[in-house]
Amino acid sequence: MLESIVEELSRPEAHDPKVAAVRYFLSEHRTDGKNWLEQGCIIFSQYYDTVRTLALELASVLPGEPVAVYAGAGKSGIHLDGDFASVEREEIKSAVRKHTISMLVATDAACEGLNLQAIGTLINVDLPWNPSRLEQRLGRIKRFGQRRRSVDMLNLVYHDTQDEKVYAALSSRMKDRYDIFGSLPDTIEDEWIESVEELEKMMDRYIHLRKKAKDAFEIRYERSVNPESERWELCSRVFARRDIVDRLSRPWKG
Repeated sequence: MLESIVEELSRPEAHDPKVAAVRYFLSEHRTDGKNWLEQGCIIFSQYYDTVRTLALELASVLPGEPVAVYAGAGKSGIHLDGDFASVEREEIKSAVRKHTISMLVATDAACEGLNLQAIGTLINVDLPWNPSRLEQRLGRIKRFGQRRRSVDMLNLVYHDTQDEKVYAALSSRMKDRYDIFGSLPDTIEDEWIESVEELEKMMDRYIHLRKKAKDAFEIRYERSVNPESERWELCSRVFARRDIVDRLSRPWKG
């Protein structure tokens, strides 16, 4: 069976529609008068093999355009005109800031410690079953110092697959940012997705338990916690350690 799958995928006419979609947005689709390559683009995948293959494909169809691979230690580098050079991730960050690189293909290793205000668009080639991970990815470009007023994100899912069903169910909850990242579980459990109905039921149960826990906290502390008291930002002075020692060293008055 595996040999049959490899044979089918190796046919000359076999093309990945996700690759075609990425190429279209990079070179043809325009936002604010520029295509996404001109806006600067980071492309995410959970899998290094996907990142490596996609970067190689894009480098072959974009002659003269450096395509950076941003992944784990020892796996990062830059494709350019058929050559690949291994470079440190810090070099890639610097090149993005200097606008000498406009496109990165990255694993989630890039999610932390990477600030890409010079990049204006993002493409998720695959989507993790973790809503907060998507926010982490978007946070790489949607941050203070971003040159664009708004950024664009494209999520790619194969049609009529279980992934599509999962994200259709999640989308019904994604009314706004609070609903997505305040009321949904960080990770969707595998056993939840046997059917869309089961997924909806488990998300309802999860949200109910979150609300129940919140209510219990409010009942316990609502009389003892005053959000308006102890507002340190309104203080005219903040004590240092020496001030405290001096104060405690004063004699009591009779």
